[in-house]
Amino acid sequence: MYPAKNGDAFLVLATSPTNTAILIDGGYGETFHTYIRGDLQALAANGNKLDLVIASHIDADHVVGLIEFFKFNGNSSTPSLIAVDSVWHNSMRSISEGSFTNVGREDLSILKAAASRGYPASSRSETVREISAGQGSTLGAALLAGNYHWNDGEGKTSVSSDAGLGVRRLAGANIEVLGPTKARLAELEIWWKAELRRLGYAASIGAGEFFDDAFEFMCANSDLRKKMASSPREISAPTALATLPQVYSPDTSITNASSISVVIAVGGKSLLFLGDSLAEDLVEKLGPRLHGQSTLWFDAIKISHHGSLHNTSPGLLKIIDSDTFFISSNGDRHGHPDFAVLREIVDRPAKFKRTLHFSYSTPASRQLKNYCCASGAEFAVNEGATDWVIFS
Repeated sequence: MYPAKNGDAFLVLATSPTNTAILIDGGYGETFHTYIRGDLQALAANGNKLDLVIASHIDADHVVGLIEFFKFNGNSSTPSLIAVDSVWHNSMRSISEGSFTNVGREDLSILKAAASRGYPASSRSETVREISAGQGSTLGAALLAGNYHWNDGEGKTSVSSDAGLGVRRLAGANIEVLGPTKARLAELEIWWKAELRRLGYAASIGAGEFFDDAFEFMCANSDLRKKMASSPREISAPTALATLPQVYSPDTSITNASSISVVIAVGGKSLLFLGDSLAEDLVEKLGPRLHGQSTLWFDAIKISHHGSLHNTSPGLLKIIDSDTFFISSNGDRHGHPDFAVLREIVDRPAKFKRTLHFSYSTPASRQLKNYCCASGAEFAVNEGATDWVIFS
């Protein structure tokens, strides 16, 4: 788990039975250049490749570091850093299944204007390495320019749980897509088309030049994203003593709902990576698998949306459990993680010890260190957990 500020970036490496490496999200540009780049260089020096790169969804704190990586890596046939077998990323050409259209001059200007803001930087001081609209770079553009194997082709197929790339079998791993559904991706496409038409775009919508740029930049733009979600129900501000059932309200972000969440079965372990997925979608997908069990066990769980109380519901925590949890956030911008989520995780009765790994020390993680578990179950807090976590 890399120090990705308020974002996500994970590298999974299995050395048995075969060497399998999977990169999930990339944080910001600084995350790649300062942390990820050296590890990938070391992997390549040992003869490894990246079997799969997953961009969970279009959000600056997840994909900007990946854009920097693919730009730096260059063409897939002659990579400057490391070979990449396959990439999962749902951009406009993926959702629209590769439809193309001719764009008139007036409509082209609207698309360019829609992409004019670029990806937001991770901080005011970080401007050199972040992606800007002037560079004209999106993840989709970088993948096409480098001729990468994108969604089993040129990015014209979506990654979803009910169609497209539902399951991927690598040499040493099986990866199952839990979400998003095609319906969630359709909601994102509908919003984007409506927003373009509100701006004055009149032509038919396809996935040609500038479509991916406008789509990715608009999805990542914070003030536009506020319009993408209906208003969540009002709840009182969480207090130090609030429980998750008291304060939980579902996430309504259409972008987060499009997040790729996966179960990675590798090296005899089962790892659950939830991106920024919605709890209700996960319960709907995982609940039927209980078959009389009290919970579904995973060797590690990456908590959704940096520990936000809008993405981990009491219902979800009733059906999944682990002795290893990852929470990726420095607490900036949105105050993640929420203590109510952490409290609900550790308060559940257990005969084993849970360890919660935090990429940074945050107010919530520090509060958890001094918390007395209601059930008496053992737990440990590991702050600044940005090195390898070893599973034997």
